[in-house]
Amino acid sequence: ALHMRASVVAGRAGKADVAADHLREARRAAARVPEGIYVGTAFGPASLRIHELAVAVELRDPLGIERAASWHPPDELPAERRSHYFIDLARAQLTLGRHEDAHLCLQAARQAAPEHTRTHPQVRQSLSSLLRTHSAPSAGLLDLAAWARAR
Repeated sequence: ALHMRASVVAGRAGKADVAADHLREARRAAARVPEGIYVGTAFGPASLRIHELAVAVELRDPLGIERAASWHPPDELPAERRSHYFIDLARAQLTLGRHEDAHLCLQAARQAAPEHTRTHPQVRQSLSSLLRTHSAPSAGLLDLAAWARAR
C-alpha cells in the first residue's frame, strides 16, 4: 500500500521512473494477496489498478490513461476506493478533452460514494473546468455542480 501511495506522490512530482519503480513493487505484492482490507487499508490487484490510473493522470500519460480507462473497479471494492477511480478517470478525461466522459465519470463517482465525492476537492475542480468549457452546460452538469458546490 505504501508503494502505491509513493507512486502517486512520485507522479505528482513528475518523476515517472520513480513512480514506475514503486508501481512495480506494489504489483509484486498485489500478485501475492487477494483484494482486501489489511490493517485498515484496501490493497490488492484492483486497488493497484486504481493507483496506476492515478499515476497516469498525474504524469499526463495518454497511453497509461487509456489502459487504465479500459477497466472498471468491481462492486466488491469499498465505495470510497471505487469513487477515487472515477474521480481520477474524470480528471484523465478532462486532460484528453473528453468532457462528456468526464461528466459521466463524476456521476459514477457520486453513485459509488456520494459523500466522499461531494467533498473531494478534485471533483469541484473538475466540475469547475467543465462549467468553464461549456457555453451552455446541460441541466445534468449544472445539477451535479450545484450538488457538489462547485463554481
